[in-house]
Amino acid sequence: MDPMIRGYRESDFRSVVALERENSPGDCKPEVFIRQAGVLFADTFLVAERDGRVVGYTIGALVQHRPATGWIVRLVVAEGYRRRGLGGDLVAAVTGSLRERGAGEIYLSVAPGNRVARALYERHGFRETDFCPGYFGEGGDRHILRSDLAGREDLICPD
Repeated sequence: MDPMIRGYRESDFRSVVALERENSPGDCKPEVFIRQAGVLFADTFLVAERDGRVVGYTIGALVQHRPATGWIVRLVVAEGYRRRGLGGDLVAAVTGSLRERGAGEIYLSVAPGNRVARALYERHGFRETDFCPGYFGEGGDRHILRSDLAGREDLICPD
């Protein structure tokens, strides 16, 4: 049975925190991040569930300017479910959700060494628009990828 993708629920909190903890570096406080994301991104926080267990999630964000810009803030797939198409299903679901809410373009950041994630995003139409050294601070370099839903191009590295 394929995983079902649906909206995040409060009852998913512990499972999503556990996935985030397994996939976050260092001293991250996943409880704070997930709790806030559940409120701030309620319409674009999606989980993948299989047999009653959360096996992945994605969080999208919508910035309201014209046209609206979407961001894939987070995408996590449980270790045993990787390379089975679930990441692609989550990318398609969050992209569709952001598009439905008016996004004309969608951005995301990916670590330079994360070739698997980058290949996944490229299969879904994302292309590099920028490289930002220190995007997340010292050692937090990121490639910025963009999917054009409305024909607009921006570079978005902070000054």
